[in-house]
Amino acid sequence: METELIIKAAKQGDKKSFELLVKKYHNELYYTALGIVRSNWDALDICQDTFLKVFSSFDTLKDISKFRAWINRILINKCNDHFRKNKRLTFVDYIESEGFIESGTDENIDLLKSLSCLKDDTRVVLTLRYFQDLPLKEIADILDIPEGTVKSRISNGLKELRKLMDGKKERR
Repeated sequence: METELIIKAAKQGDKKSFELLVKKYHNELYYTALGIVRSNWDALDICQDTFLKVFSSFDTLKDISKFRAWINRILINKCNDHFRKNKRLTFVDYIESEGFIESGTDENIDLLKSLSCLKDDTRVVLTLRYFQDLPLKEIADILDIPEGTVKSRISNGLKELRKLMDGKKERR
């Protein structure tokens, strides 16, 4: 209830309330972006762009109770924009440049590389479900797709990840 009052005040232009929303949602959005783009700096930029978009587009938010899904949808759109702008860079390049490879176990490295091989739609759903622990309904709301589609993307994505991971184990 308190969060809805803050959202309502921020929507009406109260800057202090908007700052509270930034503080409340920044970490969640940052880790979601990091799970999708796997670059600390890019995730921070995407979060900043997301909050700028939220601030300038508050009038498009119709239902305050759907704020979390709305802001996550904006974030995912910003992540997709990032990938479109940076097609030459691969997901694995991010992993290597951000130091995940030096500090991670071989299994974690294989998981991150395998995750990078998945289609964007599948990677986003798996990131929201397993890195952010969001419920299926909320993922469906964020992505504006049916809950059944979320379930099938998770199921198919996990099968594909298993195949990729098994293939990497065999090559060792």
